[in-house]
Amino acid sequence: MHKIEIPDSKISIEFPSEIDEMTGAQFVRYVDFVLQYIEGKIDETKFKLLLTTSLLDIRKGIKYAFMSTDEKEACDVNLVRISDLMAGFIENNPQENKREFKLKSVKNFVPRILHYFGPANCFQNMTYCEYRMARSFFKGYAMNGNEDDLNHMIAILYRPSKSFWPVRKYLASCDGERRIVFKAQSNPIYFKRRVKRIATVPFHVRYAVFLYFSACEDYLKTGRPVVDGNELDFSRLYTNDSPDEGKSDVGLVGLLYSLTETGVFGSIEQTDNTNIWDIMIRLYQVVMQMQEIEDKNKKS
Repeated sequence: MHKIEIPDSKISIEFPSEIDEMTGAQFVRYVDFVLQYIEGKIDETKFKLLLTTSLLDIRKGIKYAFMSTDEKEACDVNLVRISDLMAGFIENNPQENKREFKLKSVKNFVPRILHYFGPANCFQNMTYCEYRMARSFFKGYAMNGNEDDLNHMIAILYRPSKSFWPVRKYLASCDGERRIVFKAQSNPIYFKRRVKRIATVPFHVRYAVFLYFSACEDYLKTGRPVVDGNELDFSRLYTNDSPDEGKSDVGLVGLLYSLTETGVFGSIEQTDNTNIWDIMIRLYQVVMQMQEIEDKNKKS
């Protein structure tokens, strides 16, 4: 956190120095400013000023209007000086010779869209079915920029609350998941209706969800979660990852069948509705066991 102190007025203000310290509203506005910059509507100086006034919640109201010219100039100068701190949200990309914004975080800054509720941080409450189906639309949007793909991805992740949730959440049988269940056979009529409604949400809000999914997707490939005190290196699962996007999609479905054949998680439907992290940990175990067997064979 950055901190500004004005001793004479006994004022002390803290504001985010990195995106994980932002509130959801702050991050969504930040994404809006980034998109304006990318579209050429504002330059970097204007971006930093807008972000500064947003993070500090500064509004130039009636008091500012009645200030003298010198007082207004002093305020504006101080604002520009503070805005230099916003450079921490931008970094240089020497390979492409351009400036890039820091946008990746596995924190879901948009927990709710309309009356639909989204996933927890870092895919914590996401099933394999949700992941594999949302991922296909995620990749479609990343490759072609078709907003319909983005809307479909969000409609999979964001769903209505379960009936009687205020009471249901206190029951011993409650698994803590507020959203209604999403399955491969979910009612397509309700799903399409959700897609249509989500399409009306401002683009920068929907893009913030895309950034969340992108960051979590990266974490699945490079993250190092700790399980039972042991750090797992998921990057070892992707050493032979094919660049062929079509094959990657088939691979997720094939993986579903392979896991089902082992019987570890039950039937196809039960496996598909297993938490994505349970799937990843099981995959890690299998890969490490295979690696151990290969190492032994090489030595013998």
